[in-house]
Amino acid sequence: MARPTEDERRIFELLRRHPFTRALPENHLQRLASIASVCQLQPGDYLLREGRPVDAFYLLLSGRVGVEVYQPDRGVIPLQTLSRGDAVGWSWALPPYRATFDIRVLEPTEAICLPASELRQLMHDDPVLAVSILKKLLSMVASRIQATRLQLLDMYHRENP
Repeated sequence: MARPTEDERRIFELLRRHPFTRALPENHLQRLASIASVCQLQPGDYLLREGRPVDAFYLLLSGRVGVEVYQPDRGVIPLQTLSRGDAVGWSWALPPYRATFDIRVLEPTEAICLPASELRQLMHDDPVLAVSILKKLLSMVASRIQATRLQLLDMYHRENP
């Protein structure tokens, strides 16, 4: 097996500390580090656009991003703000691999970027890794659904006192 590059070693350490991946065994972290990169994102950049293909999974290291939905008669509706330690984008895991929300960068943000097709291939090749990632992903999705539900209830109650 090839020796990890300096970038892979740095990404391995970042993965080891990130809440989404910190419980994974070393061999899984090494596999993830081999496909990952660190990306710098600027305010106004979009990580995901509703309905468009999802080509990466992001683990936030710093900064903030907003989960938004567009409604023609209301414009952009903010649903949630995500920051350091959060994971962004679950649609890469389920066909047709299209975003269900817009994710917009709110302030300079650094993230570990995992290419979706390569991540799916790693999971296909290693069912134990797949189960670990999917369990974390399901927990994340459930949490986000609950947060969105509360946000929508709050919006409804403000409009219909």
